[in-house]
Formats: sequence, structure tokens, C-alpha cells
Amino acid sequence: MKIETERLIIRDLERKDQPDIARIVWQESVMKFMRDWSENIPDAESLNGYVDWHQSQKESTDVYQAKRYAITLKGEDKFIGSVGMGLEDTVNEVEIAYFLDEDYQGHGYATEAVNALFDRCMQVSDLDYMVLLIDVANDASNKVAERTGFELFERRTPISHKQNNMVSESYNYWRKYRDGNKQS
Repeated sequence: MKIETERLIIRDLERKDQPDIARIVWQESVMKFMRDWSENIPDAESLNGYVDWHQSQKESTDVYQAKRYAITLKGEDKFIGSVGMGLEDTVNEVEIAYFLDEDYQGHGYATEAVNALFDRCMQVSDLDYMVLLIDVANDASNKVAERTGFELFERRTPISHKQNNMVSESYNYWRKYRDGNKQS
């Protein structure tokens, strides 16, 4: 898969991305909301199977299957983060997820990547909408949700379990429809 935007190329993950992925998931602002990644990625080599699996799925357009892609700077092929989608089992809906290198946060790259992936998913599927589930404490990601046109539906507080990677007790449930309008 390859999506080209004004400043980015979103492409399939490759083995050459592994050192950057491993480095980024250990950055403080990323690790705070992705503890499971940092705990399970002690070094770049531990990503071999992960990247190989994604390579084996690169022709698939199944948006329900968890897939992650490289976010790279256009013209440089510099890996700066990852964006992906897949069925989020807690809510049984297709979610977009992403992370960015701390050096590239705050420049609109996440907004650009999320919009591009949303548009692609709408082209290749019959989904009516996609969701973002974001810890209420993750101000930066909640701003990305707003800028990408996702609508905040509700704040959820799990009663009998805690969501993975949550810093606070609650998360924001965002939804964006195919046509940009809320469905009744």
C-alpha cells in the first residue's frame, strides 16, 4: 500500500524501519500511551516477525484486519511514525491508531496521516464510519481527532476493566462518518 499526501508517503512497513520503530516506542511521550509496545519491543530485532507479517498482508484491503504502515517524509523516505487500522475488540469497531517520533509531533503530520488513511479505508471498504479511542489524558491525540473531523461521541469509563495503555480512568470515543455527517 502506498498513499501520497502533500508532505508524506504512507507505505508498507519494511525491515529497514525496525530500528526507528524500536527507538520511537521508547520515547517518553509515545511510551506513556503505548506501554504494551515498549514492553514487547526490547530491540529492533524483536520486530522481525511483526514486519514480516505486515509484508505478507500488503495486498490485503481488509480494513478489519489490524495493519500498520510507515509514515515517512516525502522525498526522504525518513520513517517518522506509524498509522494503521483494524478491528478494536473492546468496541468491535474499526479504529485508526498512530504514533509519531517526538521530533515530528506538533507539525500536523499525524493529522495528515490520519486523514489520508481514513480516506483510503473509505475507498476500499463499505464502512459507514471509523473510530478513534483516545485516553482523555492524551491532549495531543485528542487535538488530532478534532482536526481530522472526528466527532467526540462520549467519554467512556470502563467499570470492570481498564483499557490497555490508559493513563487516566477514561477514554474519549471519537467517530467520523464516510460522508462527514452524523448518521441517525
